[in-house]
Amino acid sequence: MRFIPTLVHGVIDYIVGLVVIALPFMLGFQGATRLTLVALGIIAILYSLITDYELGVVRYLRVRFHLMLDIVFAIAMLTLPSFLDFPADLRWPNYLIGIAALVLVATTEIRATGTADQDNNKEITR
Repeated sequence: MRFIPTLVHGVIDYIVGLVVIALPFMLGFQGATRLTLVALGIIAILYSLITDYELGVVRYLRVRFHLMLDIVFAIAMLTLPSFLDFPADLRWPNYLIGIAALVLVATTEIRATGTADQDNNKEITR
């Protein structure tokens, strides 16, 4: 059941991107762990900026493709603690964000209000 509007999803995208960027600094991570989390947060913000939804700036990626990228993001968040050897007591934020991202993907509406696709359909029906 998809009930989360894409506008709400967009707000969450930007907040989560910023949280993922801040996470290694808050947890005191260094080196590859810090760099990887900062890069992942920046990538999440960048693909949100080019998504065809209300908060997209360029509106290039379809919402369905954005949701697929969110699944990749979630899998990365869930697996990074194992690959980068996070301390056991500091893995939970990654797991929480990864699971929340999967839930958000499963519950977000597919069609954004005012998308380029809807605008094109209006012109065709005129």
